[in-house]
Amino acid sequence: MCNLNHQSLVTRHGKKRALPQPSVPVADPVDGLLTREDLLQPIIMNLVAWGVFEPGDSYRLLWNGQPVGEKKYLSDEIPGDPLTLEIPASLLEIEGEYAVGYEAKDERGGQTAPSPEIPLIVDLTAPGAGLLAAMVFPPETQDGTLTSDELTAMGDVLTAKVPGYAGMAWGDRIETFWGSVAGPRHTVTPSEVTQDRVMIDFTRAFLENLGDVREPVTYIVTDRAGNPSIKSLEQSFQLFLTEIPKDYPAPVCAQADDGLIDDADARAKVAVDIPQYPNPQVGDQITLHWGSATLPAVPLQAGDETSDPVFTLNVPYALIAQAGEGNVELQYEVRRNDVLVGVSLSLPVTVNLTLPGPVDPDPETPENEALALPIIRGTSNNPDNQDNVIDKDDFLLDAEALIGWKDEFAIGDTFSLYWGSQRTPAVYTLRSPDIGRDLVLSVPNALLTAEGTGDSIKVYYTVTHAGNPNTSKSGAQTVVVSSEGDLPGGPDGLDGPVFPNANEFNAISPVNSPDGTPIFIAPYVNADKYPRISVVFHGYNRANGDTPVPGASIEFTHVLDATEQDEGFTFRVSDQQLRLICKGLGEAYYRVEGPGGVMVNSLTTQVFITMPLPGENC
Repeated sequence: MCNLNHQSLVTRHGKKRALPQPSVPVADPVDGLLTREDLLQPIIMNLVAWGVFEPGDSYRLLWNGQPVGEKKYLSDEIPGDPLTLEIPASLLEIEGEYAVGYEAKDERGGQTAPSPEIPLIVDLTAPGAGLLAAMVFPPETQDGTLTSDELTAMGDVLTAKVPGYAGMAWGDRIETFWGSVAGPRHTVTPSEVTQDRVMIDFTRAFLENLGDVREPVTYIVTDRAGNPSIKSLEQSFQLFLTEIPKDYPAPVCAQADDGLIDDADARAKVAVDIPQYPNPQVGDQITLHWGSATLPAVPLQAGDETSDPVFTLNVPYALIAQAGEGNVELQYEVRRNDVLVGVSLSLPVTVNLTLPGPVDPDPETPENEALALPIIRGTSNNPDNQDNVIDKDDFLLDAEALIGWKDEFAIGDTFSLYWGSQRTPAVYTLRSPDIGRDLVLSVPNALLTAEGTGDSIKVYYTVTHAGNPNTSKSGAQTVVVSSEGDLPGGPDGLDGPVFPNANEFNAISPVNSPDGTPIFIAPYVNADKYPRISVVFHGYNRANGDTPVPGASIEFTHVLDATEQDEGFTFRVSDQQLRLICKGLGEAYYRVEGPGGVMVNSLTTQVFITMPLPGENC
């Protein structure tokens, strides 16, 4: 007799039915994942009493197909009643993917049956393992700054890439941080796992709310199991989304007040004042743009911020030439901590550097080295005439100056020949018959006699052309001029002045001349007859070439008294004048008025001038 307490009302003769499938309510219904929070509590598997059983039949947990844990027994349950099994905590301490079910057993007969299995996943590993790469931002940020204009060009959205990381999986939650401010969040999708990257959008509204800051941008990842990653590596750049003022006061250029920067302006270096602008601060970097050319940035130093102008920039010839001729805009930018904080209004100037005659190969010097030096010749019938020597036979005659032809000369060019210190030149205008031939200019005798004799009379010429504001200047030729008669200095002429403070290297410096330097004129023959002298001192440096340094010259006339005629005469060059020369040459000579007003020049004495300390600039 079959005596079963719990018989089914229906007997089915088809395929044997499986045991009911269990469930773990806290596990993810998709893949059975258990979170770290779930694992803090006992994990319970739910099942129901199966269709046919007897009191005393048992059920037990199956873990990867193996029975584990203690049996539980049925008593007075009926099919469908809920049952539970607790999964031992020790099984959940090791991460992995598991198949979980239960085993039903007929205790009297000993036969067993397994239930269908369900998956469980235990994940204890943080995403990214030991490293999360920094977010990758667009190239516009690589200069360390993101400006409002750059963000506008991006459609007002800054998109950053989170590179793929170890353990990347769908459902990972990415949280971004800009400094301490929480940014956008994102949940990783399966397609992003395949692409091995995630794109995060930062809107303009979010970025503007941060202000113009420079803060580290980071992110953390929390996976579906609740495992938090370490913080990612940082990426940082300056936000500058505030509208940049573009109305700072325009630069000031006094040399352009006449509306033109010409060759002479450029050779002297063009001074551009940077005026006081809003809230200047020490350390601000100011960059001047001369048209398409740019000067190196110059920082504000202590004291500059209270000055007006804050400082003056000297623009070299080469940069002016680089930007080209014509209409040019001058404008400066101010950067603070590498961030653009303001742009000035523009100052329009017109540039004309075109010289009459050939192109100057070295425009940094006052002379045009492409022009031939003038060759001076006497006009007497003396058979031993030498170039650049005016002897006693030539002294009372006109002289000739030969100027070598250059193909760049043009009809209408005006040549002005300057003789020594005389201010009035000999002038000649080029005509069509002169084309292709060396020019010969007549030098009036009045210029020779007014300048007088000497062994180093400087003669040069300039070239100008109507309508062109620029002047091309030749180098200076040294001419020896002599006369005859009972002249100052006698037949041997006048010795040059002496620099008594010059050292063994023939140099004047603050070491031997802390308060300027004396220049001594020794007694000369016929001083009692011709005591009237004109004293000349000029200073030269590379910046001014053959042109004396402005403010560093001495020229005066003095009549020697009886004591000075016997013992000599001393005058001084001041320390201020020496410092204007800075590093270069000093030249001194004197002229004595002889019979009939003929001027006799002494030999010229040169000395090195070196005033700056090592490491100082002039």
